[in-house]
Amino acid sequence: MNKKMFSPYIRIAMNSRILAPFCVNERVIFDYEIILVRGGTCKVTIDGKVYIVEKNDVVFIRPGVLHKFESIENSIFIQPHIHFDVYYTPESEERTVSYQTRETMSEHELSLISEDVFQDVAIPCVFRLQDMSEFKSVFFDIIDIFQTKSDNFELAYKAKMLHLLQMILAQFDKKEQVESGSSDNVIYAIKNYIDNNFQSVITLDYLCHQFYINKFTLMRKFKILFGENIMAYYRNKRLIYAKDSLSRTNLSVSNISEALNFNDLYSFSRFFKSATGYTPSDFRKTFKDK
Repeated sequence: MNKKMFSPYIRIAMNSRILAPFCVNERVIFDYEIILVRGGTCKVTIDGKVYIVEKNDVVFIRPGVLHKFESIENSIFIQPHIHFDVYYTPESEERTVSYQTRETMSEHELSLISEDVFQDVAIPCVFRLQDMSEFKSVFFDIIDIFQTKSDNFELAYKAKMLHLLQMILAQFDKKEQVESGSSDNVIYAIKNYIDNNFQSVITLDYLCHQFYINKFTLMRKFKILFGENIMAYYRNKRLIYAKDSLSRTNLSVSNISEALNFNDLYSFSRFFKSATGYTPSDFRKTFKDK
């Protein structure tokens, strides 16, 4: 990755709202896409892994990676987004926003899939940055510049886009992390771990052991950064998955319980009823496909 060569080319930068129910079928895109969720929730499947995204989550989609979007609530999903190339190349003008899979693309279309410049950087598919207020400000500046297209707007959006990429790399590029020395990085890494592994059984002691952090420091800093108790956040992720599976799929209650790695069906039912007031079966009868 040669950062000296960065010259972002923005293809699309816009605010977008999608009414439920909706489904953007499996596709790969030619470029990068960054989505900043402003409202609603959505199930995103990226490279076979399922994420439940909500307000303030950032979705990062790499070129050529299979992904799909599905609504999970009867609400508006607000998803301002930016499609861009990190480097400007002659192909940049030819690339469009793809709604195809690799199997349906022509050889020429396959050749238009951009190189993954960040292939050696562990940028999660879904994340939140340390300073979301600054990230949001820059993100919406980019959309405003791109939409208004005033004089020299290309230079203005390139500068802002470089700032946006710098913020992402500062958090996830290991070299940048060493230089920044921010103690908050581990808290964001833990949140990303929960987001990507909530179907597994996760305990506070396990997180502290895996990330070499004191339990009380973890609890305090997570609350400061994200506004809620860390284990409550984890349980809510599991609850959203369970509610979505019960209301929008035909998976059996037993299969859903197994997918979330509960010890037995009774444990899952007790968890679900304490959180919603419904047994899983009653919830399905009441809310299935509504």
